[in-house]
Amino acid sequence: MAGEDRTVVVAPSEAECAPIPPSGVPLCSVPLTTPRLPAGEAKQISALFKALGHPHRVQLVNLLARQSSPVCVYDITAAMELAQSTVSHHLKLLVVAGLLRREQRGIWAYYSVDRRAMEHLSVVIDLDVAPPQESRDIARA
Repeated sequence: MAGEDRTVVVAPSEAECAPIPPSGVPLCSVPLTTPRLPAGEAKQISALFKALGHPHRVQLVNLLARQSSPVCVYDITAAMELAQSTVSHHLKLLVVAGLLRREQRGIWAYYSVDRRAMEHLSVVIDLDVAPPQESRDIARA
């Protein structure tokens, strides 16, 4: 995936191009109608994404998101096949960022995903807000 160019160049047909308005600034074929994410919320969410800026942390969140109950750090370490200190370091960063919850039970710590934090992340890539590409193509035809 890294290094792949995912740019698709499509030359618009005459029918797809909107007429140039009196301002002289041409419009693209699909105007933006959804509201922009507020700056404060974007800043909070970017901190969550920053915490996910390491492959091990992405794996940890993915692993814990698929569990129905909190998981013991011992089991997490075994599943990750990493040193305990490395796993603990990444777990701590995820807890501090608010992506994970930590619960102490005797000598063991149990971790789970903070569902509200996951909802905040999903706001950025909520594909249910926009109609699918096929629907837009049919509407233009």
